[in-house]
Amino acid sequence: MNKILVFGGTSEGRIISETLSANGFQVYVSVATDYGSMVLNKNTPVHILNGRLDLQAMTQLCTENNFDLIIDATHPFAKEVSKNIKECAAETNIPLVRFNRIVDLQDNEKIIYTEDVQHCKDLLLNTTGKILLTTGSKDLHTFCQNQSIRERLIVRVLPSIESLNICYENQLEGKQIIAMQGPFSESMNINQIEEYGISVLVTKESGKTGGTDSKISAALKKHIKCIVIKNSSLQASSNLNDENYFQCETLEKLFNYIEKKFSKTISVNKNITVNLIGIGMGNKNTMTLEAMEKINEADLIFGSERIISGIDSKAKKQPLYLAKDIIPLLKNLPNAGCNIKNVCVLFSGDSGFFSGTEKLKQELNKLDFVNVNILPGISSMSYLAAKTGISYQDAKVISLHGIEEGIWKPKLSNALMNNEKIFLLTSGLKNTIEAAKLILDYNNQTKADYKIAIGFQLSYKTEKVEILKPEECLLLKEEGLYSTFVFKA
Repeated sequence: MNKILVFGGTSEGRIISETLSANGFQVYVSVATDYGSMVLNKNTPVHILNGRLDLQAMTQLCTENNFDLIIDATHPFAKEVSKNIKECAAETNIPLVRFNRIVDLQDNEKIIYTEDVQHCKDLLLNTTGKILLTTGSKDLHTFCQNQSIRERLIVRVLPSIESLNICYENQLEGKQIIAMQGPFSESMNINQIEEYGISVLVTKESGKTGGTDSKISAALKKHIKCIVIKNSSLQASSNLNDENYFQCETLEKLFNYIEKKFSKTISVNKNITVNLIGIGMGNKNTMTLEAMEKINEADLIFGSERIISGIDSKAKKQPLYLAKDIIPLLKNLPNAGCNIKNVCVLFSGDSGFFSGTEKLKQELNKLDFVNVNILPGISSMSYLAAKTGISYQDAKVISLHGIEEGIWKPKLSNALMNNEKIFLLTSGLKNTIEAAKLILDYNNQTKADYKIAIGFQLSYKTEKVEILKPEECLLLKEEGLYSTFVFKA
């Protein structure tokens, strides 16, 4: 049996360790702290080595155990550890794989990139207001040495005894400490920025897995400064050219490398199923039986607040539906110690009809531990067609939802000239009336006789379906969800 040593303590290290162990490798996992071992699945047969190792201890460990491969999946800023791992691998002549997180630098005047922690501290001296420090506990002493900075700090650290002790050793008060396991969604970061009145956010360049993207986007949305400490370890190691050293930025590439090296197929366990579900118009009676079954089996449900408020389920509910908010939370599930296997993301109408399904599916497919399943629903177009007896097979479809008038109005004008039947997916009362005005003008100019089938609050108790002239639509007053068929009488 091939023996592999993984230096972990990160979410990637956990996935690597559990996947290799499940595929018949004898896996040893070295983590610096007790918290690092807590995120590992207790049912995974791996050998956990707790405690920080210096170069001598690493070399002794590798010499005694005769490993076939070493994998460095430590945090991007654990530079000294990575340096020791590389020297250990060279001294023991054991092949080494370094897993690097993907980092995407953004160009914005509100974002300040700095080379190291010391430079970051110097920059903070020229700022005012509270500072949200999300760089962990390791470098706290550098920031806390200066009283004017220390008194303004709100620090976010891991919920471990070691992290909390470091906070107190650096004279931080309890009200300055947020002890939580990340990564965090953009909305969670925004909430903390607002709650603590933050003026400056400080983060490390830890990649998407480390939540850097959601921190930056939250800072930009709240119009506050964001200082990013760059990860120089990537640049430092980019010139390596050693046949015993392999770098990769995706788990897929890492497992492909190991497959070739040991001539063995690796099966990645996709242990979380995410169902992207179209739930119809909103009334549960318009939901498919399969959708109801998946929702009943769910451990966690995402969707807009309007949608999930009407769902009767014991599952935990999160009022989120955008990929940028959902993905960070899903990435953290394997580390959270919770037994969540079935996740549902609910979309109104049909999953393939002007839905957020496609974008979310693309992001979910990048997660190695997720299996994606898509379930269709009843779209507003098919529902309204059934209610009015108007077939939609030859209808031109135009979405007004979230689209600027300067874009959808020319499309509608062109459709009126070339189609006898048009379906409009509207945002609500305002653009329903604006569309009616345009249709009325077209009727007056061309002597056409387009009418409008209005569907209001479809499937709800307040549902109304009626055929109106464009001028009659201008008298509509009720706010709510509108769908319309435009057709020649």
